[in-house]
Amino acid sequence: MRIRFEILLLALVAFSLSVFSQGRIKVMSYNLLNFNNLTSYCTAENNSYQTKAGYLATIVANQQPDILCCCEVGKSHQSLAYTISYILGNSLNVNGVNRWASASASGNEYLNNALFYDKKKLILVAQTKVNTDIREINIYKLKHISTGDTLKVAIAHLKAGDEYHCSECPAQRGTEIQDFMNYLVTQGNNDNFIVCGDFNVYKASEPAFQNLVNPSYMPIAFYDPVNQMGNWNGNENFSEYHTQSTHSGNTNCFSGGGMDDRFDFILMSGSIINGTKGITYHPNSYWAVGQDGNRFNGAINSPQNNTLPSNVIDALYNMSDHLPVVAEFDFGDVGFASESTDAGFLSIVQNPVSDVLTMRIRTEKPREVSVDIYSSLGVLLRHYQENVLADEVLEYDVADLPNGAYIVNVRSEGVSVSHRVIKAE
Repeated sequence: MRIRFEILLLALVAFSLSVFSQGRIKVMSYNLLNFNNLTSYCTAENNSYQTKAGYLATIVANQQPDILCCCEVGKSHQSLAYTISYILGNSLNVNGVNRWASASASGNEYLNNALFYDKKKLILVAQTKVNTDIREINIYKLKHISTGDTLKVAIAHLKAGDEYHCSECPAQRGTEIQDFMNYLVTQGNNDNFIVCGDFNVYKASEPAFQNLVNPSYMPIAFYDPVNQMGNWNGNENFSEYHTQSTHSGNTNCFSGGGMDDRFDFILMSGSIINGTKGITYHPNSYWAVGQDGNRFNGAINSPQNNTLPSNVIDALYNMSDHLPVVAEFDFGDVGFASESTDAGFLSIVQNPVSDVLTMRIRTEKPREVSVDIYSSLGVLLRHYQENVLADEVLEYDVADLPNGAYIVNVRSEGVSVSHRVIKAE
């Protein structure tokens, strides 16, 4: 049985090394801060949507996303459809570019979500929504024209407010996400699914975030590709991942306080993290755009920020009090993981890895589990034997292994699942 597995493994490796990614898609999630929404503090003078359209054009031209997920798209002038059309014509399809299309307008609130995509690479197959007591969560299904792979994208803009000024807000956010997760249960899985947007969460222990990453039904769990769990609010240890606020002082429409919150996310399904369904997260591509880790409690443009050209940094400062978040995905890759036919066993490997390989195993009964790490040529490098009682996180030191691709095989009582893992700095 062991020999048969190693022969299969070598065949998979040889085949996969001959196959290159057929398409890479970059996703950007961005809170546009009251875009075409006028309030007592966000006025036509300090929050002109015509001026903001130019800033957005600069940011998009620099980052070149293929999917743009937006929160806080308003309709103070005419309709939501008008605002979406305005963004298409003044921020995206500009300066000779004509590749952008949009999903249909959806939402009856003063702040809504919107999705834009590269129509030369992707087809919008379907769109739906999950209604919550606060705002609807919009869901879109996109198909890659070249590879045929489908990606589902959910955009969520959750209830704002910290627990000190709004004691009920964390629970309300949790209910919003639970409504979304209940929908996924009816679908049976969350294969090739990302959920992004402005979650307004202050720490990983909040109900909304836990409902995403640690649901009662683990097959629909989402994962943070950078695996940065903790209390993000006001914590300098997470400076590299803070997305709000781009302004250090209160400037009417923009929130102040500097960069000290991680509100904006792109989370991914296990199938994307492990590459089991044709779409794989591209290692080290997740970034809060313009964030250099040296902005704690400070503005995005002061002191000088050298991560991007100065005009792009200025556009980030003037466009929104949030930073956009980006991540890239490879379509058409051959994955190594096979689905377990045992519904009582689930293994997820954090990918990519640096010095520590982190694995989560959930089982409905105590099991003895074997974990083997192979090189890309099928050479066994590590063997571990574990006794797993129910739901455990296992960590293995791989600091001495060189960067590259590895295969992690997990076996237990007739179940065998292989994960492709990338080790990178």
